[in-house]
Amino acid sequence: MNRFQLRAMGVLAGAAVTAMPMLASAGITLYEEGNKSLEIGGRLQPQYRLVDADSEGEGSDSGDDFFLRRMRFYIEGTLTENIYGIWQVDFGDTSEDPEVKDAFINYSGLSAGEIQVGNMNVPYSRELLTSSKRQQFVERTVVGDHNFGVPDRQIGILYTAAPSDVFQVAAGVFNAGLESDLDKVDFESRVSGDPDYFGKMFAGRIDFTPLGGFKLAQGAFGEETKFGLGLNGFYWDNDSDAGFEDFEADSSPEGEYDSVTGLGVDAAFRSGYFSADAAIQYTNAEVTDGTRDFLSDNGVTDGIGFVNDEGDAKFMTYMVKAGYMIVPSKLEFTAGFSALDLDDGYRDADGTIISDDMDKRYSAGLNYFFNKHDAKIQLTYEIGRDVLYANDANGQVINPAGIGEDQNTLFLQFQQVL
Repeated sequence: MNRFQLRAMGVLAGAAVTAMPMLASAGITLYEEGNKSLEIGGRLQPQYRLVDADSEGEGSDSGDDFFLRRMRFYIEGTLTENIYGIWQVDFGDTSEDPEVKDAFINYSGLSAGEIQVGNMNVPYSRELLTSSKRQQFVERTVVGDHNFGVPDRQIGILYTAAPSDVFQVAAGVFNAGLESDLDKVDFESRVSGDPDYFGKMFAGRIDFTPLGGFKLAQGAFGEETKFGLGLNGFYWDNDSDAGFEDFEADSSPEGEYDSVTGLGVDAAFRSGYFSADAAIQYTNAEVTDGTRDFLSDNGVTDGIGFVNDEGDAKFMTYMVKAGYMIVPSKLEFTAGFSALDLDDGYRDADGTIISDDMDKRYSAGLNYFFNKHDAKIQLTYEIGRDVLYANDANGQVINPAGIGEDQNTLFLQFQQVL
């Protein structure tokens, strides 16, 4: 038995004891009178992560850590029957500083729908729109990852059409930020991060639920049979077109994208204690003229990172997962596959293709529920093949020392929602 397996067994043994006193609740109401109310709450997600990568020695991504993946606190309230607001901050230690998450005001007094203003999730990927506390795997897959062209939370204005059992429609305009990194297409909000440049984003989503609408939550706790098909897309356009910022021949350069287009299709099925989800997304990001000229002037003419020799970062992301309650509403088995497929391979700082294989992740796990998603333990084991981007042992997103290497990861997470 190797070191990886011994550590995993030790942590699993401790998990059974640690989880015993977990309780479930759903927010604390501080004030309520008429249409006015004030509530506080949050969630705690301690996580153990064990990474086993092919690389060895200095620079290896192998290792383990036990940390607070999320430690969120929120305040929400209503001023009138139609005005609702929320502010949520995360003190988890996957970032250096606390991050503001949801921070918006919602007005639902329109006859044809509602308007939301502030920092919120862009209506795109179903997996991103599904809260982290209601996921089947410990971590989201590539179709819900902001590093791979998923807009995440941004500041903007969102319109949601009046509720319907068959169609749900949402559209908005946002001021969305991007990181100066051609190794990925990394969206960040100016509220929760420090993007290098911004642009206007137009995004929308249509959901078709012929058997009636259902919640954005993965897993099934004895549900009625439901099916949903979602079509979504966005277009982002650079405001500044400032071009290249920095370049070092022995490292991945920084640069800017001029425009980004994303298109997606996803589906969800729930019936009894069985659930299934799937998604396909296409992203096309074109670099600015300044970035392309700088690369050419420095002898890099065949693209860099995600970018091909035409100056585009084109890629597809895929996901399919399913779960079944072995013990109804208590113990769930889950399994799935996700992948990132670059159009023209991953290139180093000289433009040489160093990996042209699809980044593939095979996952399986067990989830034990004390009270549905309010209190649970999750165990996920992910087998990564030809990995391009991953998380290290303490949850930081990294570009592995050996791009295209194999990397297996064990996730164990406790969750308590207040």
